[in-house]
Amino acid sequence: MAETPAVVDANEGPGKGDPYFLRAAQVAATGNFDYAIDMYIQGLQREPFNIEEHRKLREVGFHRKVAGGKPAGGMFGTKTPFKGKTPKEAMLNAEYLLAKDVGNITHMVNMAKSAAELNLAEVVMWIGPILQEANRTNKSPKVDLYTDLAALFAKVGDYARASQAAELARLLKPSDGALDNLVKQYAAQSTLKSGNYEKGGDFKESIKDRDQTKKLMEEENLSQSDDYRRKAVEAARADYERNPHEMQFIQKYAKALADTEDEASENLAIEVYTKAAAATKVYRFKMAAGDVRIKQLKRNLNLLKEAARQHPDDADLKGQIEKAIQDRAEFELGEFKERSDRFPTDLVIRYEYGRRLYETGHFDEAIGALQEAQNNPKYRVESLHLLGRAFMQQKMLPEALDTLKQSIEDYDMAMSGDTKSKGLHYWYGRALEDSGKVQAAIDIYSQVIRWEFNYLDTKKRLAELRGQLAG
Repeated sequence: MAETPAVVDANEGPGKGDPYFLRAAQVAATGNFDYAIDMYIQGLQREPFNIEEHRKLREVGFHRKVAGGKPAGGMFGTKTPFKGKTPKEAMLNAEYLLAKDVGNITHMVNMAKSAAELNLAEVVMWIGPILQEANRTNKSPKVDLYTDLAALFAKVGDYARASQAAELARLLKPSDGALDNLVKQYAAQSTLKSGNYEKGGDFKESIKDRDQTKKLMEEENLSQSDDYRRKAVEAARADYERNPHEMQFIQKYAKALADTEDEASENLAIEVYTKAAAATKVYRFKMAAGDVRIKQLKRNLNLLKEAARQHPDDADLKGQIEKAIQDRAEFELGEFKERSDRFPTDLVIRYEYGRRLYETGHFDEAIGALQEAQNNPKYRVESLHLLGRAFMQQKMLPEALDTLKQSIEDYDMAMSGDTKSKGLHYWYGRALEDSGKVQAAIDIYSQVIRWEFNYLDTKKRLAELRGQLAG
């Protein structure tokens, strides 16, 4: 479990917000979002370090927005829950306003700054990426916002994220030498710090899962129709054609094309990104082109799988699927190898590269990449899990057992029975079985089938192992 900050008063501490969080969830389920927000704020006053409840509050804010909720306001100005005299009160006031205006960048900034003052690293690492994405997708991204955010990331000790935020600032002003030095400074600090994160420390579960962040951002854009996206492309194209060398317009046009989900437009986005990368020498454009291609390969593979599901006897489709899988694996492996070579200290990229190495059977190289990637709190559990499985593939069972066990211990929801916890336990059971530890494997498999009776081949393995003991 992540270490919580020291209790500052008798009303603050783990568990003291539970009655408010419970009531918040109850009233949110009835659609009373304003009252739910009030209850979450009261709970977070008592547990400001409770990152899960911060997340739930933001989700309620999105549901309120979709239901037609308006930003906070009134005849005599906006009323906030607290006077705002302390950093905690300022943070909660900003979070209250943000819950009622989920896209408001000013409220995000105020919340992140106050959280940093409180040294609430997890809160900064949660709201920070949301703020960064909001600035990136804004009509006029602010360089100063990126640099301020980089400073906040650095203040809580995540220099890799600080370097990335500074890199986004440099993308807007590529000729700014001070920004170039800032990127290098944070990258150097990240290199020094890599490998020294404390296991289970304050950074545990600190970075919002990227898929969840994407889900929330998509909810905010529910009104985007095909016509809206077409108009966005036309407007972005006009800016781009007038200023084809302006970084901001390059990014805006290419992204608008990529967001259409139309392959011809996506191909044009790849062309725009590739041309920009060659002209500006900004590698992020080349990465963006690769991301669009990865999206295409994934989508096309899913379409083939759906066709095969509807026509299970079509041998030609099976062959196409095998080729699509191979093409996707080869492209992604090459793409992430290049990125890893370019940014060797970026542990997120090291994880993605390690995952592709594992998936393509390059287990020795995967072990090296994943051993580095495990030092990134966001992907620590996933890195340990794949690292343990790579050890299994190399018949290094003692190492596999220790590593897979560690992946379970480092996952805060390991006993929740969620998708991740089932996978972690199943593969630990496989390693125990391969090591001849029959009773221990039985105990793990038994836990898995209590969560999901037909999970993979767990039931079959459990029956066989129990038969061995009975015989």
